[in-house]
Amino acid sequence: MSSKSLFIVICLLFIQQTGFGIEASLQKYYLLNSNLEIVDSVITSDINLTLVNKKRPNPLLNFFKSKQKKNKRITAAILAFPFPFGIVGLHRIYLGTAPYVPVAYIGSLGGVFGILPFIDFCVLILDKDEKRYIDNKKVFMWVN
Repeated sequence: MSSKSLFIVICLLFIQQTGFGIEASLQKYYLLNSNLEIVDSVITSDINLTLVNKKRPNPLLNFFKSKQKKNKRITAAILAFPFPFGIVGLHRIYLGTAPYVPVAYIGSLGGVFGILPFIDFCVLILDKDEKRYIDNKKVFMWVN
């Protein structure tokens, strides 16, 4: 083992044992070859490295993401109810639409007296996939 490799190994072991917060820049890579050197992730020109700490999917995080998607649909549906928020198109702002769509809702007296927001409310409640309504630039968001 060369002196440079030995110095890098000692430095990385010291950093790992002392718990300094520089593990983000010096990630824990171990070289799988005959020399068993520990190398900085910057020096990877012709060396095959494998990652020791692989990210596994967190089931709790996946659970909250699925709940957040469900809650987004329910929140948009509540905001789409004609009175008091639907008549000004607040649900469309929440879903990320073009700026002229809420103006069209207000200009048509609350979406033709609340009919348009009520249809939006029903569509958001009954449709399981809200992805087609996110960033939809149409005034009638349910029309293909």
